Amino acid sequence: MPSGRTHDRLTFLLAAPTFVVAWVLAGSIALAVVVTCAMLFGGLMFGPDLDIQSRQYTRWGFFRFVWWPYRVVFRHRSRWSHGLLFGTIIRVLYFTGMIVLLASVAVYIYALATGVAAPGFMKMAETWRAIEASAARSIGRHVVWAVLAGLWWGAASHTLTDVAWSMLRKGSEIF
Repeated sequence: MPSGRTHDRLTFLLAAPTFVVAWVLAGSIALAVVVTCAMLFGGLMFGPDLDIQSRQYTRWGFFRFVWWPYRVVFRHRSRWSHGLLFGTIIRVLYFTGMIVLLASVAVYIYALATGVAAPGFMKMAETWRAIEASAARSIGRHVVWAVLAGLWWGAASHTLTDVAWSMLRKGSEIF
């Protein structure tokens, strides 16, 4: 498989074409910037190799503990981590779940430390819905799709490079 350095170089190489294609498709420089930034983040920090000790995993620094359960659950190069269809969706859902879990734990620890009553499940759900509504109003729903498209493309470029590399290696073994 290509090295982490090769994947990083490819991610940076694809940034300009990604911006141009996103600009043409979306008709908006702002959305093209969002797609390109999400693609860079997806390729460098949020890609398929979070299931192993990799550059992507190491870049999370102190916060890499968030990805430890992911590493335990998903086998490397499975359709669930490297799959073009499911890989990014699973990471987005997993990461969202971890953020909700960590935020909930932080709220309850704060409540214990200050003696304030901890909010119930319904109050927490109401707060998350308010955050979602506020984000939708301030940044718009198109931005969410632009971020998801960029994250997907960053991860897909990694997976497609792995597939191409494997095909080249297998082809060279035949000859």
